[in-house]
Amino acid sequence: MVYPVFKVLQKWGLVFTVVFSALFSTGCFSLTGSNEAASASGSDKQAGVVMTERNNVQTKNNVQTKNVADRADRAAGAVAGLLVGEALGLGTHWYYDMAALHKEHGTWVDNYVDPKPDGDHMFAKVSKYRYDQGLRAGDVSQSGQIYILLLESMISEGRFNATDFFRRLDDLFETLDGESYSGRYTESLYRTLLKKRRDGLSWQSAGMATSQDTSDGAQLIVLLAALYADPEVFAREADQFLKVMFSDSFTRGNQVAYGLVVQGLINGVAVQDINTYMRGLTKNKEIYRIVGGYDRFLTPGYGEVAQHQDLVTIKEPKYISHVFGMDCQFMHLAPAAYYLLYRFPRDYEMATLSASNGGGNNMARAALTGAMSGAVNGLNGIPKRFLEGLADGEAIISKARKLGDMVN
Repeated sequence: MVYPVFKVLQKWGLVFTVVFSALFSTGCFSLTGSNEAASASGSDKQAGVVMTERNNVQTKNNVQTKNVADRADRAAGAVAGLLVGEALGLGTHWYYDMAALHKEHGTWVDNYVDPKPDGDHMFAKVSKYRYDQGLRAGDVSQSGQIYILLLESMISEGRFNATDFFRRLDDLFETLDGESYSGRYTESLYRTLLKKRRDGLSWQSAGMATSQDTSDGAQLIVLLAALYADPEVFAREADQFLKVMFSDSFTRGNQVAYGLVVQGLINGVAVQDINTYMRGLTKNKEIYRIVGGYDRFLTPGYGEVAQHQDLVTIKEPKYISHVFGMDCQFMHLAPAAYYLLYRFPRDYEMATLSASNGGGNNMARAALTGAMSGAVNGLNGIPKRFLEGLADGEAIISKARKLGDMVN
């Protein structure tokens, strides 16, 4: 195991924590002026040609001063953008060995791919299981299914109705056996919730909340960010919703902070202004109470270091996952997503593919990144091939547009 080496760089109020000394030996990470950076492998260099060209453009034009789409289109972009990101990660989900990922899928996966039925990596059994269940390129995972349940509930009800959503979730639970290898693969949060329901707890019971620290809640509240235009209303509704599933206030508060970023972008806040915008929200006593601490408002803005290559250079942005952590913890996923938002503010494709190509829980990382980038660039800013290749894409786009028009 390679243990992280921490070094804090600070300039103009930007703080960035650099980890994983292993990156120095792969050439993926370097500090400007260092003579120790190793060159990337030949295959990575070949795969990085397109990225290098796109990166050069982004470096020159990385200040996004305004959003070009209207609110309805940006809301629809966030809603659909999350599912596109999730589906882009499904076929290459949970590869913690980048060599295995590159061997089985290539060094740069630029579209949806099937899960491998015969892969050779730590979670190859999950890939095979999903393949055997019939999941193919463009499909979403079970987490994506649950996200769609909430989307459909909100459209059917014409509002956010947690009771209706949990009824729909109970219906899905009836089709599962409570084990991991059930449905499209049941992840830890939903296994725990399902068990509590079968033990007789009601959704209103305080005992339903879990100690999970995953990103599932942050993904779900993207839909609330699309619905509510007022930050205080959003924060209050999102917090009450998350309390049903998450007992840890640190996880919950940071998830609400992520949702406030998505909502701000949908409302027209430019990426370049997110740091100022989030600091401004601290003046609202109710929002501050819910988020739970000043530092949680600052975390998204630390991604701005991506626009200061004189401070930190990551040659291939997909390796940002190695800096913050490749696993499923929300606070390892979110900083990487914030970095990619700032690195590619005008480019949904590069932001989201850099997330999905980073290994580990790339599916959640790409979902979080896709929602934010979709909120900036709008539904029309998502590449056509991604929308057309998404399973049930036409229906999802229609539902995303309907929610985008439902602003409260």
